[in-house]
Amino acid sequence: MISKKIGWLIFDGFNALDLVGPLEVFTIAKELGGMDYQTTIIGLENRPYTSESGLSVVAHMSTAQVNQLDTLLIPGGAGSRDAVIQQQHHDWLLSMLNNTRRVVSVCTGAFLLAATGALNHKKATTHWNYTQALKQAYPLVKVVSDSLYIDHGKIATSAGISSGVDLALKLVEKDCGNDIAVQVARFMVIHYRRAGNQAQFSTPLQSQAECNSEFSDLTSWILQHLPYNITVGMLAQKMNMSPRNFSRRFSQQLGESPAKYIELLRLDYARQLLTEKDWHIQRIAMSCGYANADVFRRAFERKFVISPGIYRARFC
Repeated sequence: MISKKIGWLIFDGFNALDLVGPLEVFTIAKELGGMDYQTTIIGLENRPYTSESGLSVVAHMSTAQVNQLDTLLIPGGAGSRDAVIQQQHHDWLLSMLNNTRRVVSVCTGAFLLAATGALNHKKATTHWNYTQALKQAYPLVKVVSDSLYIDHGKIATSAGISSGVDLALKLVEKDCGNDIAVQVARFMVIHYRRAGNQAQFSTPLQSQAECNSEFSDLTSWILQHLPYNITVGMLAQKMNMSPRNFSRRFSQQLGESPAKYIELLRLDYARQLLTEKDWHIQRIAMSCGYANADVFRRAFERKFVISPGIYRARFC
């Protein structure tokens, strides 16, 4: 069996799940016979490091002791955004970028990579709450806020926390093939696999983060009535507004017209049904409020550039 050494860089203030989630993916892949992954935890010194949640992890070796790695993973956390920690690891990370097959950041671990200049003029992602901070701190990085991960081969970045698992599964798939990656996902009882270009959060969750209390309950009501014909007049009456005033204020707060927003909710729900139910496309279309399967297919392809059938085959 081919052996590959996978290292995790840790520091005080790392995010524990950024470390443990991908670590479990590679460990399970090894147990399933995919590849002889040799995993090691690396720190500036051989000592315990404390995560944001208080979990203490001991580094197996110091950065000075590292000879060669196949893959280096960098977790996020408050420490990754600390200028002192970035400076302490700067030269070592540059050497790893030159001597390692791939370097991967999870969540805000992208800040440590960006501090080396390795992400300049490249697309990269990070936790949605820190995309603006990454843009401001490193303007040469092409920050993408609507992806779970971006894989350039030599360098890869992933979004918030659990998306590190998605990227780790993608790396295992590259190394071991699709069958092993699917087995790992099944063993971990998670969906295989969310594509890198999927949004970090759903349309309902995004709207709840963006709108104020005036429309905070409206999304829930719309979701409960998706199979039915929902008009602006109905929504305006529910909010005790005139249709014109409702449309204006709704668009100001959520950035979409009511009709466009309802379509986004329908398509978001359709994605969920396609991966969680074995229903016929016609039934999914009706459940999401489309008159027939053809209208649904056209709307789905306009939004996601692939057909519902291909989406189901790819992400189930």
